[in-house]
Amino acid sequence: MSGITRRKKIALVPGDGSGPEMMKVACAVAIVAALKDGLELVFEETPMGYCALKDFGDTRPEPSFRRAVQLGTVFFGGVGDPIIDATLSLERRYLKPEARCLLPLRSEMGLLLNFRPVIYYKELAHLANVKPEMIPEAGIKQIWIRFLLQDSYFGNVDLMKYIPEDVRKTLGIKLKEDVTGDEDIVTDLAYYRKSTVEKYMRAGFTYARLAGLPVVSIDKSNVIPRYVLWRKIAERIGKEEFPDVPLRHQYVDSGNEQLFTPALLHGVMLGGNEHLDVLSDGANKAMGSLGMMCSSAINPDTGAAMFESGAGTAPTLAGQDKANPLGRILTAALMFRHLGAPIGAKAIEDAVQKTLRAGWRTADMCNGKSLQLLSTSGMGKTILETISHS
Repeated sequence: MSGITRRKKIALVPGDGSGPEMMKVACAVAIVAALKDGLELVFEETPMGYCALKDFGDTRPEPSFRRAVQLGTVFFGGVGDPIIDATLSLERRYLKPEARCLLPLRSEMGLLLNFRPVIYYKELAHLANVKPEMIPEAGIKQIWIRFLLQDSYFGNVDLMKYIPEDVRKTLGIKLKEDVTGDEDIVTDLAYYRKSTVEKYMRAGFTYARLAGLPVVSIDKSNVIPRYVLWRKIAERIGKEEFPDVPLRHQYVDSGNEQLFTPALLHGVMLGGNEHLDVLSDGANKAMGSLGMMCSSAINPDTGAAMFESGAGTAPTLAGQDKANPLGRILTAALMFRHLGAPIGAKAIEDAVQKTLRAGWRTADMCNGKSLQLLSTSGMGKTILETISHS
């Protein structure tokens, strides 16, 4: 184990539901694994979500938000709870933390690229929700790189200011928190800027070239105009700048059909905010469990980044030490690669694979089979022990 050569402070959002339990485990693993690269991690709590509401009166306390943006690297435990959502009064709906915390962080930090790797290993085919014969001996890599800005998620927020009030009312252009359910019409504005799509495509093709993988560009250009722009930009940049990288176009609906034939989607998947949000969740479920999902969101210009597993908050398991922490732990490995700590990243990934091969599972991965069941903290302890002896 290397001596300490550098120190990195990271904003920590413990999260809601089972988030704090999973993040406690993930942070403990991260601190030990980072030492292999001579990196000392210091986590500074920046509470957001319902866990912050009691103490701060807000799900996005301004000091937490500003400090997280200032630190530039955020380890995010997931926010939200549908039960609490349902109890909010009409006047307090704006406090729902997914829209109040996540979207502003992505926008403020300029997080354009959302990496969600889904990797099938033949030796772990029994974990997947696909037929084992669908996974070739060489395995499958699906690197989902979601376009994290603009699109329908940000359209109303970004473009409403350019539209007169009377036109907004006629077309039903509203912010999410202003929708009452009694409207005759509600409109979502979805858009792409040419310069942003170009930057995204170059980053995606560059990653594919380095990884030796083809690009699968997912769109709905047969129906939606913004995806005609998307496809034309993908074709031009692929042909002119990355002629050595194979490019295939895939309509989003047929891409959905291929999730359970994973070898058909071997490569780097590029797609819009909404479409890849849905498809990458499905891909992780096909792989075995959303609890395994790891995710990073990166600003390619500044290096600012947020690391959030995307596995949800599992609120029904809160306080029971049952939730699957592997998505959070694997997200720490993504964070290490971004921070230039590849030895620690590989140690985490190897420890997770070794633990799964040995038959250890949390309840969500058992599928009714008699395997060796671990709690949240027990899984963390097993991973830690494996890393410490590597």
